[in-house]
Amino acid sequence: MISAILTDIEGTTSSISFVKDVLFPYSRRKLRDFLRDHTQDREVQAILEELFKKVGKRLSIEETAELLTQWIDQDKKEPILKDLQGLIWEEGYRKGELIGHIYQDAYQKLKEWHQKGIKLYVFSSGSVKAQRLLFSHTPYGDITYLFSGYFDAKIGSKKSSESYLKIAKAVSLKPEQMLFLSDVEEELNAAKSAGMHTIRLVRDGEAFSKHTIVKDFYSITI
Repeated sequence: MISAILTDIEGTTSSISFVKDVLFPYSRRKLRDFLRDHTQDREVQAILEELFKKVGKRLSIEETAELLTQWIDQDKKEPILKDLQGLIWEEGYRKGELIGHIYQDAYQKLKEWHQKGIKLYVFSSGSVKAQRLLFSHTPYGDITYLFSGYFDAKIGSKKSSESYLKIAKAVSLKPEQMLFLSDVEEELNAAKSAGMHTIRLVRDGEAFSKHTIVKDFYSITI
């Protein structure tokens, strides 16, 4: 029996284009000025110290901005970058320059499952801060109340079965009590290897998959 649902964001609850065409360009465009304006902020300083430790030397603001811009362009799944992007997006949401995208079918089914007592969790390569920001600034208002927990790359790769075992342990469930939703085959393979149930979202076009395929959340039955 399914006791909890673990969901991806990009391409699953939310449009891929929102992340790639809105969030990433926004953080890229604001990065340099954000670093200049917030260098003395405690959170930013902590992130920069981690960056300097990783690259083995201290960098100027310009050098830091150049390196992180390269990481954005490479879509690098680096927690340091994700943490900084989360702060940039936080400012954007606060200013009303960003509104998080979520599919209507995803919102309605997540709300339905929540009302039925099914625990909901998020696992995304974006930082936990970025996840919370997205779900707290949607066209449906703040829907973070639907979720019991969030996981990001700090727990491990989304393509490693070990990550899903860690998540199951963290929420005090057996993997076979959990359903993982994603649009990425490799992620689903990893979750399946860990013992979780899996469903692949293919919202546009066709795809071959070892997993059950649905086009939207309305097609998912628990």
